[in-house]
Amino acid sequence: MKIIMVFAMCVCALAQSGLTRPRLGKMLDANGAVRTVYGIAASVTLGDAETTGVLSLACSNTVCLAKTENAIVSAGGSVAAPEGPALFAFDGDAALVWFPQSRQLAEWQGGVLTCSGVDTSVDAARTSACATSRDIEGEVLSIGVSAGAVRFAVRRRSGVWIVNQDGGIVDSLPRSTVAVMLIPGGVVYATESEIVIRNVQFPLAGVTAFSQMSGSSLEVRAGAVNYSLRIDEGREALFQLPGMPQ
Repeated sequence: MKIIMVFAMCVCALAQSGLTRPRLGKMLDANGAVRTVYGIAASVTLGDAETTGVLSLACSNTVCLAKTENAIVSAGGSVAAPEGPALFAFDGDAALVWFPQSRQLAEWQGGVLTCSGVDTSVDAARTSACATSRDIEGEVLSIGVSAGAVRFAVRRRSGVWIVNQDGGIVDSLPRSTVAVMLIPGGVVYATESEIVIRNVQFPLAGVTAFSQMSGSSLEVRAGAVNYSLRIDEGREALFQLPGMPQ
C-alpha cells in the first residue's frame, strides 16, 4: 500500500508540473518575435510568438521590455521611445535604457519613460527632449547598474572599457572582445573563440550579441544558432536553444 501511495504521489507531481511548465525566460528569435522558453537546461521548448517587430529584448525576473522601432513594450502596454534598438539595465522594477542611434539615456518605470525629467509616455515627439550623453565616448556595447549608478561597456580605438556615466574608466576587457553584457557584480564577454564569465570559459565561435532572458540567464546569438547561458555564480552553464517551431 505504501508503494502504491508513493507512486500515486509521483504521478500527481508529474501531472502538476505538466500544467505549470518551468520557464527559463524569454528569447528574441531571428524574425524579431518574442517567445517564452520553457523547460530545464538542455531540454527546452519555445512558446508561440508573443510580440513581433522587436529589435531588442531584455527581461529580469519580474519585468520584460521589448523595443520596437518607435516604442518600448511591456506587459502593461507600450510607451513612445526614440527610434532604433535599445540596451537595457534593470534596477529592481525599473530599468535604464540606452538608445544607440541617438546616444540618449532614459529611465523606464511603471510604463513611463523619463528622459532628463521629461515624461515621454504621451507624445512621441517629446522623446527628442532626451539628453544626449556626450561624456560617453565610443560605441556603447552594454549598460549596467552598480550601487545605483549606471555603467557602460564601450569600444574605443584603444580597446574595450567599462566606464562610469562621467566617462571615468572602471575596468578594461581584452581587445579581442566582440560582445559584452554587464551583469550584477560582473561582466560576461565573448571573443572570437569563447565566452568568459568570471573564471569560467565556454568555447564558442561566432558570438555576435547577448540579451537578458531572465535574472539568471542570457540569450547568446552565434550565427544562425541561439544559446542560453546561465549566469548564477557557481552554476554557470551553456546550452543550445531549439530552432523556431514550424
